Amino acid sequence: MQLRHVVTSFLLHPADGTVLLGRRSDRVSTYPGHWGAISGSVEGVMPLEQAYREIEEETGLPPSELELLAEGWPVRFPDWALGVVWVVHPYLLRCASPDRVRPDWEHVRFEWVEPSRISRLRAVPKLLEAYEAATAAEGRPDSRWAFDLVQHDRQHGAEQLGLWALEGLKGAAEEALAVTDRPADISSAMKAACREALALRPSMAPVRSAALRVFGVCRDVLGRKEAVAAPENIVLEIAALIAAREEESVAPASAAMPFISDGARVVTLSYSFTVLCALREAAGRISGLTVAESRPALEGRQTARLAASFGVPTDLVTDAAAVRTVQHADLVLFGADALCADGSVVNKAGTFALCCAARHFGTPTLCLATESKVLPAGRQPRMEEMEPEELGEPIPGVQTRNVYFESVPGELVGRVLTGAGPMDPERLRSVAESLAELEGALGR
Repeated sequence: MQLRHVVTSFLLHPADGTVLLGRRSDRVSTYPGHWGAISGSVEGVMPLEQAYREIEEETGLPPSELELLAEGWPVRFPDWALGVVWVVHPYLLRCASPDRVRPDWEHVRFEWVEPSRISRLRAVPKLLEAYEAATAAEGRPDSRWAFDLVQHDRQHGAEQLGLWALEGLKGAAEEALAVTDRPADISSAMKAACREALALRPSMAPVRSAALRVFGVCRDVLGRKEAVAAPENIVLEIAALIAAREEESVAPASAAMPFISDGARVVTLSYSFTVLCALREAAGRISGLTVAESRPALEGRQTARLAASFGVPTDLVTDAAAVRTVQHADLVLFGADALCADGSVVNKAGTFALCCAARHFGTPTLCLATESKVLPAGRQPRMEEMEPEELGEPIPGVQTRNVYFESVPGELVGRVLTGAGPMDPERLRSVAESLAELEGALGR
């Protein structure tokens, strides 16, 4: 999967608040015939500078005719058919001269559209979400809004929530810099923000590591002699953390290819973005995939649907039935919700049984993960239990336990693979210990 950053700019008509959308011509390389805002790939400059370039090229409007109202959070999503993970940077701008707008070769025509119509158009993917991200950003305090979203979201995975936590902490740094340039005051504000972020989702390793890594950045930058440059450096280094995590999320797929042989029969479970990236990249060499449905939320059904769309011959089975299929498999492939210093892995319930079966039958196992999943040394993973009603009607006298995650001992895990290659025990301990040191210094 390829990671691509693009800008999408929504121009507002000054009279009625309609949005400028264009129908993409057949000459563009992606999504011809779809409706979209003014967009383009980020090419060697900051996203906002690229946004102004695209607007002038595609509409003829110079920056002097525009008023920037808001910069929304990036909208990230995979287009499995194209093999691209898009990172869309949305902007909201008021157009001073709507009558001067002229389409270039990329668009058949422009229209000023009521925002409520976006969902009914044949639009580029996630256009409405990008518009909502841009409008939600107008006038909001970045860090507080971000932290609330991380704390209450139940629809996105831990990796996405970790990215949102980083963006919230970047907003907190910008907010601190707007009111002071004193390193001591900035340090105090950022320490409080990192502590708050650390407590948002205690069971999600990427959120925890986001808070600790930002604290480490702030401590290092503010401890340098060139403290005059520290404020800007903090923001830039948090942005670099975000970019590194985005790249890291897609890298394990390529690293996994040497471990998936031609004609391989693979068993997996639940829904893992890193696993899906690997399945897509290896689609032509996998002769059969078995997916455990992963009760009670049945995330495995989505994995099976997508794998089949990649052209992978796919079977969907119950969690219990998946265990026996390991006997005839060449690889058990799974993701991770957390990596522990002792080598154990936290993942969706059912992983332990598959790994036990793999040990019994001599089938290799491969865990795909990112370093953001590493927990600080000495910290025990927190196993969340969800609402018992998901398992059916209550039974009088019976306590219903809806356990979503479980810990798999390191000796059963086999190989843990990140984008940088195998995560050996020494590297795992080093990362975990550095996070533990940061956690101790932060006071949590």
